[in-house]
Amino acid sequence: MDVSLPLRGRHLCALLIAALAAACLVPAARAAAAPAAPATPARDDERITRLTEQIKALQSVVDGAKNDNEKRRLEANLEQFKRELTILTERQNIEEQQRGLAEDLTANPLDTLREKLRAVDRSVEEGETRLKEIGAQRKKVAAERETLDAQLKSAARDTTKQGNTVRVAELEEALFTKNEELRALALQREAAEQEIELAREADRLRAVLKTVDSVSKPTLRGLFEGFAKLRDDRKADLQVSALAGNLDQNLKISQNSLELSQLKLAKFDEELALLERQTGGLFRNNPEVDRLLAAQRSQKKALVERVPHIAAQVDALRRAQQAVAQRRDLTALDASGRRDSLEAQKEIYLLRLRWPGICLALLLGLYIVVGWVWLPRTRKNEALFLARRLSRYLHFLAAVGICAGFLFDDLSMVAATFGVVSAALVISLKDVCTSLFGWFVTMVSGKMSIGDRLEIDGVKGDIIDIDLLRTTLLEVNAWLGADQTTGRVISMPNNFIFTKKVFNYSHGHPYIWNKIEVTMTFTSPAAETEAMLMKILEEETRTNFAEARVAASAMRKRYGVEDAIYEPRIRVRVGESGVVYGLYFVTHYRDASSPRSRLARRILAELEKRPHIQLAFQTIQLVDDPQTSHKEQLPSAIYGAKPAV
Repeated sequence: MDVSLPLRGRHLCALLIAALAAACLVPAARAAAAPAAPATPARDDERITRLTEQIKALQSVVDGAKNDNEKRRLEANLEQFKRELTILTERQNIEEQQRGLAEDLTANPLDTLREKLRAVDRSVEEGETRLKEIGAQRKKVAAERETLDAQLKSAARDTTKQGNTVRVAELEEALFTKNEELRALALQREAAEQEIELAREADRLRAVLKTVDSVSKPTLRGLFEGFAKLRDDRKADLQVSALAGNLDQNLKISQNSLELSQLKLAKFDEELALLERQTGGLFRNNPEVDRLLAAQRSQKKALVERVPHIAAQVDALRRAQQAVAQRRDLTALDASGRRDSLEAQKEIYLLRLRWPGICLALLLGLYIVVGWVWLPRTRKNEALFLARRLSRYLHFLAAVGICAGFLFDDLSMVAATFGVVSAALVISLKDVCTSLFGWFVTMVSGKMSIGDRLEIDGVKGDIIDIDLLRTTLLEVNAWLGADQTTGRVISMPNNFIFTKKVFNYSHGHPYIWNKIEVTMTFTSPAAETEAMLMKILEEETRTNFAEARVAASAMRKRYGVEDAIYEPRIRVRVGESGVVYGLYFVTHYRDASSPRSRLARRILAELEKRPHIQLAFQTIQLVDDPQTSHKEQLPSAIYGAKPAV
């Protein structure tokens, strides 16, 4: 007895716990079998915790059970609890996986945008059809409103007729109802327009999503367009936000108006009930109560007709608000996706800039090596200056070509744009462009270079610089009357190559022909004089002629013809005052005055040794004319003596 009683007590406790567990299990099973929404994760956690505690408690009871029948029954219940716990755990794992998939889905703005687009079931055609229906209905209601307005004006003109005041009140209520109906139709039209905008935006985004994967590689133009589109999206979002705020405010006002109308309708019912009770008994024949009752019933009837229109206004505002909210969500997702895509494209584009950066760095290194290492070893003075300038221009053009090749994918568009811009520049800056082409012709032809001596329109000078637009000369001769620099610098546009006659003193070789004329008296022996002058000429110009013959070979190789026979020569002619001997010789273009000076000194020295050879000079002789009473001045042919009178 002492042992069986505790065992029975324990069995009884186990049965009670099992009953409680079964009571908890049945609703859970029903809830699991019902087609309702799945339990929330928090509720599943609570059930799992409760089942775990129940399993632990029942397991301790099963372990202490002595009766086999009771133990088998308890084990069956325990197994059922464990199976339910397993089902809940597996379901919770499935829900966790679903939430993970949902998070992965919403993590990508494009996928979220696709999900949002699937929820947009409106089309532009349906919206336009709805607009046409609303437009036709609005015309009808507007016509009815015009009729009511005319009737009201007619009734208001004569208020002396009996019952006309009631008619005016009824017409005013009917007109107010029509105004509310027109406002409802206007709001419905706005809602339909917002739905059409939503459908168009959805169609546009669907088309954009189809082309998302077709973009090959980011371009500079695409990046600029993307940033511009983001800026436009921000402006559009501000406009939509303002529209949404306006709709929210109108919706609150319309909802308050609907609630007040419904409350007013309820008050009408209460007031009509009171008035109807007053019509019985002693108040049955009270005309004032009857009139008030009729007025209240008329107002209630008008309000009953008006409430659906106010409700339609609320519904239209809600539809418009929903369409605007959906459009705002779509644009926000589109902007987010475009922003992510733009960031990715920007990163890819920055990675692409590595190659032009490397090429530009190599080009800079090449420019330094060529301009400051190789050219100084192969060129000197003017040639080095010109070569460095050409190297700088060529490297700059190469850098521009590299940047254009990497930064601009559509080179045909760049070429077309460059052509249009060039044509405009040629028309507006004709002289500048002509000077630029003049520089190009000068560089390509090689007819002029730094150090050459030019004569252009009577201006003589040595070239010290040739840039893109201007050529700079150091003036020579001018007022000095000798081949000596004056110190002035002349700058002229490069277009002179097309419009002016250009005399180059140093093209081909640096030696030019020069002459000096000596006039001897008629009495000087011609043969001896010419031999003396030839000897002087040969001795003083022997070196120049030798160097000129060597330099002339370059001219012959370049053009294939002999430019001259480089031998000293004398040309003789009879002048007015004596015999003129022209001594022809060659000089370096930078040293034309020195040979003339040497020849003049040598001739004067030789004439001092030969007094019978005299320089001629012009004299004037006064002769008496016997046939006239005055004296004439006649040119004299007396040389080598003082002027005779």
